[in-house]
Amino acid sequence: MKKNIPYFLMIAGVILFILNLWAVNFETSKVNYFSTAASVLIVILGFVELKKKNKNEN
Repeated sequence: MKKNIPYFLMIAGVILFILNLWAVNFETSKVNYFSTAASVLIVILGFVELKKKNKNEN
């Protein structure tokens, strides 16, 4: 299960980002920027964890 955490983080971040845009009918002027930033940071965290995992395997 621990090996799947980076993928889970990336997928969850993308889903949160899409749902955040969907909640405001894809009008970027109404987007909650804190929520958008949080979902993007989740995706970045997933990539960082994936890179650490790949580095430890080598």
